[in-house]
Amino acid sequence: MRIYKSPMMMSMLALFIVLVGATVYRVITALETHPGLVVEDAYVSGERYGETLNNRNQLLAQGWKLDLVVPKTVTHNISQTYTAHSTKNKETITDVTVTAYFYRPLEPKYDFSTIMEADASGVFKTEVVLPFKGRWDIVVEATKQDFLQRTAAKMFAQ
Repeated sequence: MRIYKSPMMMSMLALFIVLVGATVYRVITALETHPGLVVEDAYVSGERYGETLNNRNQLLAQGWKLDLVVPKTVTHNISQTYTAHSTKNKETITDVTVTAYFYRPLEPKYDFSTIMEADASGVFKTEVVLPFKGRWDIVVEATKQDFLQRTAAKMFAQ
């Protein structure tokens, strides 16, 4: 009996060809639609990250703290309040400029930022409407001349 006459062998061969074809299609689609996590300047960005961590640790040692509060349930297309509180040794700092940056990890065209306004108690607030469901990153920066304080959070909008 020849192999090409055996229905079992032909079905196994067909299954193999379909699986290889599907794998090739998925790899090509993934390469075209998502750049992945690899960056061109990995060494330089690693050094920047090290500098950021060193700066953060120095600020913590000096008593600086920036607290970020995001809503418990983040919902898209609804205005929600995000708050930040900058302190040094438990004293509220109000003479800084606080900016909130909202990032969409794989869709940078939807990234945006907003200035946070201080209320009477020194808590910085902003009302934001996230336009899409899914993963969002928020980075809050408090700046005053050469001073820079950052904190971040990851969110999933429903």
